[in-house]
Amino acid sequence: MRGSFILPLLAFGCASLVGSALGGCSTSEKLSPTPGPVETADPVAPEAPGTPVDTKPTPAPYPADHPGMPIIPNNGGAVLHDPVIVTVTFPNDALEKQIQDFDDAIGQLTWWPTVNSDYGVGLATGGGHVSIATPPPAQMTDYDVEQWLQARIQDQTLPTPTDQTIYTLYYPSSTTISLGANDTSCGSFLGYHSSIISNVGGNLVPVAYAVVNRCGGFDQLTETASHELTEAATDPHPLAQVGYSFLGDNAWTFSGGENADMCSQVSPVTEAGYSLTRVWSNHNAKLGDQPCVPLPINPNALPYFNAGVVHDLIKAHPGDTVTTEVDCYSFGPLPNDMTVAAQPFSPQNLTITFDKDTCTNGDKLTMTIAIAASAKKGTDYHYTVQASIDPMIGHLWRGMVRVN
Repeated sequence: MRGSFILPLLAFGCASLVGSALGGCSTSEKLSPTPGPVETADPVAPEAPGTPVDTKPTPAPYPADHPGMPIIPNNGGAVLHDPVIVTVTFPNDALEKQIQDFDDAIGQLTWWPTVNSDYGVGLATGGGHVSIATPPPAQMTDYDVEQWLQARIQDQTLPTPTDQTIYTLYYPSSTTISLGANDTSCGSFLGYHSSIISNVGGNLVPVAYAVVNRCGGFDQLTETASHELTEAATDPHPLAQVGYSFLGDNAWTFSGGENADMCSQVSPVTEAGYSLTRVWSNHNAKLGDQPCVPLPINPNALPYFNAGVVHDLIKAHPGDTVTTEVDCYSFGPLPNDMTVAAQPFSPQNLTITFDKDTCTNGDKLTMTIAIAASAKKGTDYHYTVQASIDPMIGHLWRGMVRVN
């Protein structure tokens, strides 16, 4: 699947967001009691009649047992070990100098190795700036973009590419790009990346490119560009030979299965004045830690917490009602209980309720999903579970119902 930065469907700002932790987390070993009386060295006198007895259950260890987070697989495709970013802008772009400076800087920020080192990507360098003199058409398809790239490589408007090049195209707001009949820039996606095969001196070279659409201000541009650049480095040829990306039956692929997609609804971070996307860390996920990095600065050192859906892929029929367990956990005490809620992306087809809407570390909730009789067979219906401790601090877990 072509990598694209889909417009967020869930606005959920937070200090340490999305995801959860993973298998291999600490659990308590449950021992059977020894039969018969047990002697103690210092017998304790029985409580006087009427004395209240403490019946509170033993608190669960931190973190309580919970389902594992996914690890993004490498499907055998290439990874860019020395990415070179070529910046392409169009006439009368008021942000041109800022865009060029950003592309030159991003590979040298601490953000770059933080988000890419899990995937074997080296530091990125700037490959030059190209200011195009002719405005692009008002309407373009991805095929048009690829044909334009091929022509500009051949006439040497663009620098000669290698298999490490990422051409980064910053289109003006006057240009709408479509990836399908109902799939247009700033309508259903902010940017995307793909690749072409270019004839360079008689050799066929796979060349990655990223498209950044003008759907907002400079912060939107840098968030989208950082999203597409890390994905272009870790999965440079998503239509030809997939690198790091989820394929197939996975609840976490709704917004795409690449490393930035996995954190696409998480609040960005700022470095050197640039707003940057957060990116899925396989390393942190394996350790059972916050998977979206860089971790935002948290002056209160709030421990990571979440509510993990035990069966995040459920198969059902139209009209069915299904249930699954949701495990609440945290890596230390929280200031208050978590509030748990669910957001279906197709609320007319899924209705989701919980037996309790608050929980703490070690609690196990029951989530009930009612599938509408009108739900279409052969369709995957996605949802997000949100665990929050106040309106601005929360984490997400994704799930999916496959209707057969």
